[in-house]
Amino acid sequence: MAIEKLEKLTDEVLENVSGGMTANLKAAYACINGDYGNGEARFAALRKAGFDPKVVQGLVNDLLKYEKVAKDVIDGKYGNGDARKIALAKAGYDYDTIQNLVNNMLL
Repeated sequence: MAIEKLEKLTDEVLENVSGGMTANLKAAYACINGDYGNGEARFAALRKAGFDPKVVQGLVNDLLKYEKVAKDVIDGKYGNGDARKIALAKAGYDYDTIQNLVNNMLL
């Protein structure tokens, strides 16, 4: 699944969002960039590299979900200021995480 502007999710951005880059997170980012292939080939390549494919795929899914929410924020679907903070919290998202992605997408 190609996500527009995903190239802006650099190691530095991910480190800020996650509070520190982990090997699994780096592998998830590599998966998004196509470095491990797709489907069962991805799982096999991740296993061969020493990763738990389910853990990494979960991170991939989270990153893509956060990317979608960040785009929705940019589109105004969560309001502005305190209303945005409340709406994101009510939807189960961490405001700082989403806002960091939004800020980087707008660079």
